[in-house]
Order: sequence, then C-alpha cells, then structure tokens
Amino acid sequence: MSKNTTVGKKSGSGNSRARTGSRKHEGGKENEGKANKGKRAFHIDIFKGWCKACGICAAFCPRECIRLDEDGSPLVAQPERCTGCGWCELHCPDFAISVKPLKHPSAEEAEL
Repeated sequence: MSKNTTVGKKSGSGNSRARTGSRKHEGGKENEGKANKGKRAFHIDIFKGWCKACGICAAFCPRECIRLDEDGSPLVAQPERCTGCGWCELHCPDFAISVKPLKHPSAEEAEL
C-alpha cells in the first residue's frame, strides 16, 4: 500500500511539472498572438495638480507600472503591464489617479 501512496505523490508532482511546462509553452512565439488577443489594456491617468508626490501609488502597484521620477513624482513607466486592479487609485490620498479600461475596436470595426 505504501507503494501506491508513493506513486500517487509522484503523479501529483508530475502534474505540477506539466503545468509549469505548459506555462513556458504558452509564452512562446507559437501562442503569442492568441495570448495577446484577449488581453485587456488600461489607461492610468495621474492628475499632477492634485498629486503631492507621496509615492503610495508606486509602492502599492503590484505590477510596477508606476515609478517615481527624480523629483519623487509618480510616472506611468509601463502601462502595458497594468491589470486594472486599481490599488493605486484606491490608496491615493489625493484622488489624483484614475485607472480606466481602454476600448478596443472589435474585429468587424477594425476591418471598416
């Protein structure tokens, strides 16, 4: 019976490896078009007039889309990495950040 348990554990770890391998495969050139096709994009707008440059937005951004410039003011450095989680917007004490989804034209509209 202990052999069956061991085999089950190996089988489980094998599945883990299979998932890891498929993730690497998904990021390859073969699936590049498919992976980006359904991805949503977001626009991060920082109202400089309201911002006091506290840095909270950059500290809370899990994807490091916002960084601080040499003066300590926030700068949208990598907008393509934004997932639209809204952490920067929710934690800004000055209400100086807005995160909105970008509208993509449908395939039919793109052909016109």
